[in-house]
Amino acid sequence: MKLKDLADRLKADLSGPGDMEITGVAGIAEALPGDITFLADPKRIKDLERTKASAVIVPRGVEGLAPATLTVRNPRLAFARALEVFYVKQAVPAGVSDRAVIGKNVTLGKDPTVHAGAVVGDDARIGDRVVLHPGVVIGTGVVIGDDCILYANVSIREGVRIGNRVILHAGAAIGGDGFGFVTDEGRHHKIPQVGGVIIEDDVEIGSNSCVDKATLGNTVIKQGTKIDNLVQVAHNVTIGEHSLLASQVGIAGSTTLGRYVVMGGQAGAGDHLTIGDQVMAGGRAAINSNIEPGKIVAGHYAMPLRDWLKIQAVLPKLPEMRRQIAALERRLADLTKDATTSPEESQKGNES
Repeated sequence: MKLKDLADRLKADLSGPGDMEITGVAGIAEALPGDITFLADPKRIKDLERTKASAVIVPRGVEGLAPATLTVRNPRLAFARALEVFYVKQAVPAGVSDRAVIGKNVTLGKDPTVHAGAVVGDDARIGDRVVLHPGVVIGTGVVIGDDCILYANVSIREGVRIGNRVILHAGAAIGGDGFGFVTDEGRHHKIPQVGGVIIEDDVEIGSNSCVDKATLGNTVIKQGTKIDNLVQVAHNVTIGEHSLLASQVGIAGSTTLGRYVVMGGQAGAGDHLTIGDQVMAGGRAAINSNIEPGKIVAGHYAMPLRDWLKIQAVLPKLPEMRRQIAALERRLADLTKDATTSPEESQKGNES
């Protein structure tokens, strides 16, 4: 693609020969002649000295570079769009395989792709341009919006509702029973999970992640939220718009996350909590109490980030500090003993 054409696609300001041929997209270190790369942080401009790229996407305010440049507001976003242009092929609808199983009263939208081995239950409603890969199982009465992609072995239980442009990666399980039991006389009795799951528009859920149905009502994943692999979302949880959950995060039942919440890998939240908008939880943070909006927390249990960092700095010094404290305690005991000893007793001690 000509550099000028790519600039038009990315809505970028071009500096350099517009007729330059761009053949690929790569990182700064890996780029070869013909590639375009990107610079996200102007402080790392020296990294471009070692690149072989023919062109570079840069933020506004960066000027005078040797390679041809495309200047944009957000270089990371432009780089992602360039990857789409060069490497993401537009899907061609393949219709419904004669080896797929389609139930009764199923509604399929325009231009579907249903691969061999996919199963669609009775009364399901599937939107336009939906892709169901092999092994996908859609339960009775499920509703799926337009332009969704369900990769191999995704399981969606009965009654789940999914919005538009949702991506579910291989092995994701949506609508399984919530983990609810009552113990009586030494035995665990199952609480029927009769609620549902609502996944709104533009949500992406990673491989082997689980979103459980509600006991009553709905478990809700709101629009724009992105969930990594191996994440557990329990019954009656609500996750606010545009949140990010990294791998192995666990959210216990009836907890509510606000908008733009970010949780690092293996972070966990207890049940019946409220985590405010724009909260950030570091990896492995253990959250067992409500968190106000805008807080950054980390640690076991989660606490303000500054406090946690101070504790981490002190931890390696604890053995030596323990020895010093023990020595100070002995010295204090000796001083206290001397202070409480009468002059006569002290004189006798000296004479002896």
